[in-house]
Amino acid sequence: MSSASEVMLRDFLKQVDTLQADFEQRITDEGGMTIETAKGIFSLSRPGRFRWDTASADPDFERGPQIVSNGESIIFYEPDLASANVRSFDEAVQQAPTIVLVQSGEKLDDVFTITDYGLTDGLSWVALRPKSDDAGFNELMIGFDNGALAQILITDMLANETRLRLTNVKTNQSLPAALFELELPEGVDFVH
Repeated sequence: MSSASEVMLRDFLKQVDTLQADFEQRITDEGGMTIETAKGIFSLSRPGRFRWDTASADPDFERGPQIVSNGESIIFYEPDLASANVRSFDEAVQQAPTIVLVQSGEKLDDVFTITDYGLTDGLSWVALRPKSDDAGFNELMIGFDNGALAQILITDMLANETRLRLTNVKTNQSLPAALFELELPEGVDFVH
């Protein structure tokens, strides 16, 4: 029998077709020291389309790193390095834990061990641990506030934690298809 937090996750995967939210990201090392902070906008549209637009911390650049998927490929773009890494969606699924949010959830139990952590700090938490040894991360925790996606916590193989707090969450609103395409400036180095 599914627990309350797991039900919230499965309902989210079934009922939310689009989502757009502001995010604040904090990455800490295993000792709890902050390594990096960032802010930006996260958008998703099922099936398979999403976009992470990070605000730039460098005044010389209009934008920070961007990750954009049109459902077939994913582009990881670093404006300050003038480089982009392009991967097929299926290949990147194994490495990018948040991609679970843009999938239907039908294969959730095939790919993850699901654990309910219940209510902690006012949020209902569910943990997803990859069954594959080469997933690139140890755990993805998703926190819901009364059924609404509120936080994402990723623990990587080095015990670093990436915490994403979502605010101004809007679901099931029309998002233009062009949002999930990325036009890169001339001179960008592509890594495949």
